[in-house]
Amino acid sequence: MKAIVAALALGAAAFAAGSACADVITFDDRGHAVQALGHYEGFDWSNISTVGPKKVGLGNTGYGKGVVSPKNVAFNDYGLKQSSVSVATGTFTFESAYFTAAWIDGLKLTIVGLADGVQKYKQTLTLNTKGPQLFQADWAGVDKLTFETYINDCTDKGRQFVMDNFKFVSGVPEPSTWALMIAGFGGVGVMIRADRRRSLAAEA
Repeated sequence: MKAIVAALALGAAAFAAGSACADVITFDDRGHAVQALGHYEGFDWSNISTVGPKKVGLGNTGYGKGVVSPKNVAFNDYGLKQSSVSVATGTFTFESAYFTAAWIDGLKLTIVGLADGVQKYKQTLTLNTKGPQLFQADWAGVDKLTFETYINDCTDKGRQFVMDNFKFVSGVPEPSTWALMIAGFGGVGVMIRADRRRSLAAEA
């Protein structure tokens, strides 16, 4: 019985380890035409779309130069001042992503990580159109990221940023989930002991 419970515990440990593995969203499973992301890969994306820049004549712009994994990139719709990515429940770790300015060198991109509406992290990047910049965040325990761009106070034009290879780690199970799993192991142990007692009684 102890061996079986131990095996179950090892299985839970493997599950926990698996849940800590990073995933990378490349946006490459979508068509080359501009498409709003909406709900995609477990996230809710607000004011963010994807495009295959080399297929739509944008290969020589920051869109094309910002491609890390061919063929698509994400960008903020219409250069809107703020866009976001969030999860409906739980949290995640934002590990990293590549960012490029679509049109104008010196574009400022402010990224904020929040949990339950409270700011936990904040970083401002200065982007150019020549190639992608890796931002290594390692922001744990967030449920929403906001992206806000600006150049100066005089213009709203050219505010698009480009993003590729969004790397994240899904949140581990909540404490209540672990409690249920442990309780389940105990239940399995009780069942095994009862079955063993019935077997011994039958033999007697």
